[in-house]
Amino acid sequence: MGSEKVSIIVPVYNVEKYFDKCIESVLMQTYKNIEVLIVDDGSTDTCGMKADEYAKRDPRVKVFHKENGGISSARNYGLKYASGEYCIFVDADDYVAEDYVKIMMTLAIKKNADIVMCNYYNCYVNKNRPSSKLKKYDQIKEFTSDEFLDRLYYYPGSFSFVWNKLFRSDLFYDIEFANMLCEDSQIMLLLVDRSKKIYLTPKILYYYRRRKSSIMNGKQEDVLQNEMRWIEDHMKRLKESNREHLFSMAQKLYISKILGKYCYCKKETQKNLIITLRKEMKSFIKNREFSKSLRIKYSLASIFPGIYGKYYLAKTYDKDTFWD
Repeated sequence: MGSEKVSIIVPVYNVEKYFDKCIESVLMQTYKNIEVLIVDDGSTDTCGMKADEYAKRDPRVKVFHKENGGISSARNYGLKYASGEYCIFVDADDYVAEDYVKIMMTLAIKKNADIVMCNYYNCYVNKNRPSSKLKKYDQIKEFTSDEFLDRLYYYPGSFSFVWNKLFRSDLFYDIEFANMLCEDSQIMLLLVDRSKKIYLTPKILYYYRRRKSSIMNGKQEDVLQNEMRWIEDHMKRLKESNREHLFSMAQKLYISKILGKYCYCKKETQKNLIITLRKEMKSFIKNREFSKSLRIKYSLASIFPGIYGKYYLAKTYDKDTFWD
């Protein structure tokens, strides 16, 4: 182990406050056979200049400057020039443990894995909190592709991110990130479907900086529209391949996303969401795969989505201090 090259793709846009911490954590990896592809996505701050300085000091760093096209465009650009047998994505406002690549690669080689996933910290100004969704996994866990997708629909955050995972690079052959929010979730079905072995290590190796100004903490109505878009795409593909259980799980997630963000939306959007909810509930309410209590709960919530939404917001309100 050690001869395989790992391409670390870092899309960058106007995060000068966090950029050095990110790149230095990547360059300090104990696994040495890496290339670092920094894709400057049209930054208007000092990120582009800083990236060029790192390239001058370390031959493993390659810098690409392009017009702003969004994180999907930047990741696709990095993939085009990546030469490693494996690849990792690190967002430029986050950082990683120094043995991140070594631990992930050791597991990938030992198990002949297509995808390896690690636990991560949610990093706030006042504390770092391990992902609550992954705390139940206290030892290395193997998943089949369908088992992993089941977890992805049950825990749609931790399992759908690309930044806490190592991928065999050829999984990306002829597919790319879509130009949308929730681009991670959109592409994961395609990557997982191409994978025979997926492993999770309980080690906490990635530090995800929680920022209010990040894309996913932006306008919630836009986020919902994109969440609906990727789940609809998954549901379509799952139905075509007759994977009824996974379709049911995706449909449950679809309904819960609408109910959870209904209160954020404009009245005209809410009218359309009600129509969509009623359509989905016709089949969901008959689905014996879910408990009767859950079906009744979602049925009532779809009739009174405003009341459910306020309850949901109160329950999930986060008192931790964000980075900006």
